[in-house]
Amino acid sequence: MKLLKPYVNLVKSASNGVYTLNSVVSVPKGYALNSLNQGEIERDGKKLWAVTATITSNGSIETEIAEFSVPLDQGPTDEIKTVSMVMVNNSMMSGPSNPEQDNHTDVDYDDAGGATP
Repeated sequence: MKLLKPYVNLVKSASNGVYTLNSVVSVPKGYALNSLNQGEIERDGKKLWAVTATITSNGSIETEIAEFSVPLDQGPTDEIKTVSMVMVNNSMMSGPSNPEQDNHTDVDYDDAGGATP
């Protein structure tokens, strides 16, 4: 598993229609998951709904596997057809993150699997 390359699965609840992004990512030695945020971003002229996970240095000596599920605040719209899981190393940030340069994985809303009710 590549470090900081998120592996994702998007599901849509059959009961309430909420989309949930499930993710697994290998975090390098000395780092841990710090925060999860979501919001609209633009990449290559396209609007995306992004879940951004930041990692920060914690002094750990082992590589960690982080798993998390995030119910999305935004479903598909005429402009937003894709969800992006973006990993950001907060320890190396000197300003706002540029999602185009971070590790990310994209998935289309149309590719969401059905979840059990």
